[in-house]
Amino acid sequence: MSIALGKPSNNRILSTEQINQVNEYSLRLMEEVGCKVQCDEALDLLARAGCDVTNPDRVRIPRRAVAEALEAAPGSIEVFNRDGEPAMELKAGSCNYGTGSDCPTTIDLETGERRACLKEDVRRLARFSDALPNIDFVMSFGIAYDAPKGSNFVHQYEAMLKNTKKPIIVTGHGRNDMNAMIGMAAAAVGGVDELKRKPPLILYTEPLAPLVHTEMGVGKGLVCCDYEIPFIYIGSPMLGASAPVTLEGILVQTVAESLAGLVIFQNKKAGAKFIFGGDATVMDMNTNIFRYGAPELNVLNQALADMALFYHLPFFCIAGASDSKVLDAQAGLESAISIYMATLNGCNIIHDCGYLEFGSTSSFESILFADEIIDMVAYMLRPLDFNESTVAFDVVERVMAGGNFLLEEHTAENFRKSLWFPRFLNRDRYQTWEREGKKDLAGKLNEKAKEIFRNHKPVNLPDETIKAIDRVMNRHQSDVE
Repeated sequence: MSIALGKPSNNRILSTEQINQVNEYSLRLMEEVGCKVQCDEALDLLARAGCDVTNPDRVRIPRRAVAEALEAAPGSIEVFNRDGEPAMELKAGSCNYGTGSDCPTTIDLETGERRACLKEDVRRLARFSDALPNIDFVMSFGIAYDAPKGSNFVHQYEAMLKNTKKPIIVTGHGRNDMNAMIGMAAAAVGGVDELKRKPPLILYTEPLAPLVHTEMGVGKGLVCCDYEIPFIYIGSPMLGASAPVTLEGILVQTVAESLAGLVIFQNKKAGAKFIFGGDATVMDMNTNIFRYGAPELNVLNQALADMALFYHLPFFCIAGASDSKVLDAQAGLESAISIYMATLNGCNIIHDCGYLEFGSTSSFESILFADEIIDMVAYMLRPLDFNESTVAFDVVERVMAGGNFLLEEHTAENFRKSLWFPRFLNRDRYQTWEREGKKDLAGKLNEKAKEIFRNHKPVNLPDETIKAIDRVMNRHQSDVE
């Protein structure tokens, strides 16, 4: 369920002065400190844009080049599903939700066992996500460890493409992976021209913090420019590890990393469908983990949302994830707060919904729980509409004269659309809950997830399309040894 806020969010954390400070420090970082660029094509593009590429380890990007790139970049991007239908509009005031990618482990729906992910798990999780009403896009949610060496991303995309019609966000090892996935997408939608007109996939790629733009990270985005595929290019630095330990320092670095990519890609193709953002959080000083449930992440999301609005760029962020190992109270707290905050921020693509164990583990139950949270948040943020029917003066007058609201026709006609009814949260009286087996939320979600997976049948692709996708996948040459 895409949530339309109707206008850019007012949930701001940075003042106008601070937004200008972040922008100024980011421009200075690119001009004075520079960045490392390990992609020859990117170096040529930056040189043509007037950047100093004399030393590839210290490429200086002038603020004029950033301003020109911002002027060229689109402020909104439309994404379609596999059938060519509009699915997501990435613009101010629109929020879209989906899973994360590449979890090494998954919690088996049938046994509850935590084990290594396989391609079949990616397929099953995509099919399951296809059934969920509040999940707008799909990422692999697992690594296909049983795929041929160096081809796991391509196999993951094939598993998703055949099991959901929703937009898919992909990543890959390099240009060969990206070309293969674009070929598969083109086969699914009826050719390259149709793919360019109505793209059903988005690339996720990133620089290496701090301030390193690799061939692997940049090359995939350059391929997307050629095919008019939307792509996300954002930094994922950690406070105190790959970025300064201060919120102010990591924010400036994250913005600079993304904007440097913007300059590269807009000089490859003006109007390239670039998505701004950041996966910035803290490195836990006790365990060295990248913390998904951290309050620091939510604060940085909010600040990056301010900068996205300032730059008029579509925005990508993390929410709905937890550092807990299982679906417990901690997972509920961290997932719910982050989804609510990301929605208030007006994030256009909210990914990683359902992550457990700091992005290491996926589960059917956790994404189903996130689907419930999104539904509740959508209700809480829907606009109120004051009119004669909703205010209901006449009903109040009748009840005051000796009636009862429960018996009024107005109540019968309006309660289902006026109230929020949970699908999985329990509101029964204690005796009813006890009589029905004292099921906790995790148990109920497991039961419902099995039922949804058993009953949902995704729309199959035609046999000839499947054969075309398989031919592209079988011709794929790995980017890595």
